[in-house]
Amino acid sequence: MDTRATAAAGIVAWAACVLLAAAPAAAGEFVINPLRVTLDRATRASEIVVRNDDQAPLRMQVQAMGWTQNAEGADQYEPADNLLYFPRTMELKPGESRIVRVGVRAAPVAREDAYRLFIEELPPATAGDDAGQGATLRVFLRVGVAVFVAPAQPERKGEIGQLERAGRRVDWSFANTGNVHIRADQVELAGIARDGTRLFTHAFPERYFLAGATRTMRFEIEPEHCGRLGAIEAAVVADRLDVKRKLDVDPGSCK
Repeated sequence: MDTRATAAAGIVAWAACVLLAAAPAAAGEFVINPLRVTLDRATRASEIVVRNDDQAPLRMQVQAMGWTQNAEGADQYEPADNLLYFPRTMELKPGESRIVRVGVRAAPVAREDAYRLFIEELPPATAGDDAGQGATLRVFLRVGVAVFVAPAQPERKGEIGQLERAGRRVDWSFANTGNVHIRADQVELAGIARDGTRLFTHAFPERYFLAGATRTMRFEIEPEHCGRLGAIEAAVVADRLDVKRKLDVDPGSCK
């Protein structure tokens, strides 16, 4: 599915640049398809289409970064040499599309390699390109396309390790114990009453769990639920993976 960069969930975007005066924000509109690429020993190259849906020309740059997650599950990026991609920069006329080719020299043996291919909008070539627009706050978007290179024998598995409650605070963690990434459709913590009624369900925004990484999450139980709470249940659901863990709760200890 085509995904509009100015609105899509799951993109990495931050504001940069050119503050002329306090005014409404403006950003170029472009479409990137797909936002996720999987390579392996049989498929070592793929294509990403970038289309300019704006009424003005767009300048873009492309940069590959190695993608890992630290002990807390936070994303970490560093320059990557193993991912091949072209072009590194491009200019698109209104309505024009360009292809970014991406590939690898070799696939990993034991564990999946993960990358982000950042496609970033650049300022116009000259200040004159903005002439006539008046005072605006220009926002430039940076979109991270996920690129995964699968190992010879992919294995998808995970487990909920920590699930602890201290007063109204719940800490829990999910560990990807396989050798490929997990893209979760559902990451939730639910509160269950002693009679089996579901009191609350909290959805977490975490979606990607890289191979070998553990992510820790925290939730504060609302006071009105404590008196009826009998258990809490953590769940991570993804393609071919459904992991749940339940912890019984003494209602009197939830304060």
